[in-house]
Amino acid sequence: MRRLLLALGLAVAMLMASCQTSVSIDYLYPSEVNMSAYRSLAVMPVVPYRGSIPGSTWVRGVDFMAGTLRIRSSYAASSLSRDVASYASDQLYATLRDTGYYNLLDMQRTASIVNSRYMVSKRLHDAGYDAVMIPRIESMDVDETVFSRRQSELVWDDDDNEYVSVSWYDYTVRQKASIRYSITIVDTLTERVVAQKTFVDSAERSETVDPDWPRFDGVEQLFRRMIRGFNEGLRRQFAPTVRSYTVTLMANKPKLEAAEEAYDLASEGRARDAAGRFSELWESFHHIPSGYNAALLTASTGDFAGSLALLSDMLDETADSRVRSLYDDISTVQRRDAEAQEQLTSAERDTEIQIDPGISIYDYLLR
Repeated sequence: MRRLLLALGLAVAMLMASCQTSVSIDYLYPSEVNMSAYRSLAVMPVVPYRGSIPGSTWVRGVDFMAGTLRIRSSYAASSLSRDVASYASDQLYATLRDTGYYNLLDMQRTASIVNSRYMVSKRLHDAGYDAVMIPRIESMDVDETVFSRRQSELVWDDDDNEYVSVSWYDYTVRQKASIRYSITIVDTLTERVVAQKTFVDSAERSETVDPDWPRFDGVEQLFRRMIRGFNEGLRRQFAPTVRSYTVTLMANKPKLEAAEEAYDLASEGRARDAAGRFSELWESFHHIPSGYNAALLTASTGDFAGSLALLSDMLDETADSRVRSLYDDISTVQRRDAEAQEQLTSAERDTEIQIDPGISIYDYLLR
């Protein structure tokens, strides 16, 4: 009986928890690099890796049995760097475009100007572009091997009327890849480097192959996966992003019957109405859950100042740690949002010209 009651109690508690209403506060989060002065941006195609990539015609066997196989490599070292750079170019441009933050000059036009090496910065600046982004693959490494594993099992032999051991070899191709990818942004007025960021990753995969028909995915897929993995970091680095801070409404404890209507309004998604009703209850009864929920819902409508004002009033009367924690969190949200809003406004650039006519930064970055 006690076990039954305990189980029922847990079920009720889980049901109550599942019915709690969560509130999401959406806000803008500033980019790590403040690009507000450089929102008109020319973008170069990704410069391919210039070094040598290890590789051969055949996958390297790491043991005796694997060494007897002749499995063709999944990539050609002569073209892999170009193919990966081409894919990275497409991903970079699409990522920047989808932020909606930039006025972009397409890669082909940018490349024609930059690769000419003729008055590059002036031509881009005169065309209305504040900066040029030069992405480059600094390094790539590949290791593609095959190894064997002996397998065996007992099989019934009808002729000898007994179990016999049967053995064979499984073969596995293992691919490892690593990449170092940099982004450099150059001010077209001063030729100063505005920002330089580096992204590094490594990946590996293994696949069992039939030695008589050794088909497996190319190692380029690993590089594509890593390049796609950089996209979120690129967004965070170079454009404000929308984030959400999700908090659950404080439960109605101590219970206030008059608050049930406000909880219903919140569960229906009527944030403003619920916030207003909770606020009235805080003013009338100084009911902490009502004041907390009013502040939370007010923040969810974008009124961070109103939310903080209410929480500040509450803190004058209560030392509840949950109220303090919400005040601190919404203060942070408000500050981040304000920083990001500033990044949406074009900022002034440093106009002190420092171009050295004898040295081209483009020669250095495109080497």
